[in-house]
Amino acid sequence: MTFRTGTFRVGVNLTWLVPEVVGGSEEYTMRLLEALPDHLDPAIAVTVYGRGALFEAYPGLVDQYRLIAMPEVRSRVGRVVLEQTWLAFRGRGEDLMHHAGGTVPLVRRQASVLTVHDPQPLDMPENFQPLKRRWLGWALPYSVAAARLVVCPSQFTAERLAELLAVPEHKLRVVPHGHQPQARSSSGSNEAPVVHKGRYLLYPAIAYPHKRHLDAVATLAKLTQIGRDSGSDFDDVGLVFTGRPGPMLDQVLTEADRLGLTGRVHALGRVPAAELDQLYRGATALIFPSAYEGFGNPALEAMNSDCPVIVSDAGALPEVVDTAGLVVPVGGVEGFAAAAAKLLTDQRLADELRQRGRDQAKRFEVGIAARRLAEVYGELAEQHRS
Repeated sequence: MTFRTGTFRVGVNLTWLVPEVVGGSEEYTMRLLEALPDHLDPAIAVTVYGRGALFEAYPGLVDQYRLIAMPEVRSRVGRVVLEQTWLAFRGRGEDLMHHAGGTVPLVRRQASVLTVHDPQPLDMPENFQPLKRRWLGWALPYSVAAARLVVCPSQFTAERLAELLAVPEHKLRVVPHGHQPQARSSSGSNEAPVVHKGRYLLYPAIAYPHKRHLDAVATLAKLTQIGRDSGSDFDDVGLVFTGRPGPMLDQVLTEADRLGLTGRVHALGRVPAAELDQLYRGATALIFPSAYEGFGNPALEAMNSDCPVIVSDAGALPEVVDTAGLVVPVGGVEGFAAAAAKLLTDQRLADELRQRGRDQAKRFEVGIAARRLAEVYGELAEQHRS
């Protein structure tokens, strides 16, 4: 790739991104990058720095960007050391480095823009191992202070950074998650696999403690009891988990067995995007009891796929869903079960939420998000030239 004289060079630091490990942060970042070229000023050239495995997982990047692969290392510590040293050396020709993983390296040669997906390390430090907790507890405030601008996926995250770290409003930019609808086959070949013989609730999330998968299981048990008490039959309703297995998964499945839900709770692991889209379309509802979300991408995916949503009132979820879903206090198992019972028995409500969800999802089309990121680069390019 040959750069014109006067081109503003932007490097995007993805050395932190391990495919299929970081969940929503990966989906957010890669969707933005895939859509970004259509919205970039022609005088801005982007180079992506990352792992070879990342470029293999996203071959479409080859045709869109100049790619530079970081040397392979086995350990996380080795990766951090390389990011602190190799990236500064290899990216020395850039005018701007976009650090998309939440921290800015100590060694750098150019202005920085930083993406903070959420300030969970400051709000919920107990969710992190001691070493990572200490590192992020120092690195996040340092990085926010060092960055020229800070990109956040939601107003919630921006406001929390302002409150926790006194980040001035003029440094904060909201670039939301964007969603690209999956193409659907008219032949029916996109039908989701049969994972449960009956109706089901869907929860696509890695089983971390703050995601509260145990609440989802307890909701199914409570829903079953509501059905028996009211004369409704909810015994056929299942619960489907997707997403990479996390530290809570074994405990969650054990609890399902203890509550007599064997055969009604299914953990599928990570599934292809097209298959997940069909799971959304077949579900009675998305259930999302998470205690903390910097955005909450599954809620957006569900709304875009005609799936009614039931979410907690934590983090950015009320912001993302607005009036297009049912919002329940975090930890409110009875509230989640009552909301699910409504959707199972009130077709009119379910259809209304599907329509509201489609309308709400249009506010988050990936092109809108990509255009906002392009505007961030353009703003910093103007500052560089002036």
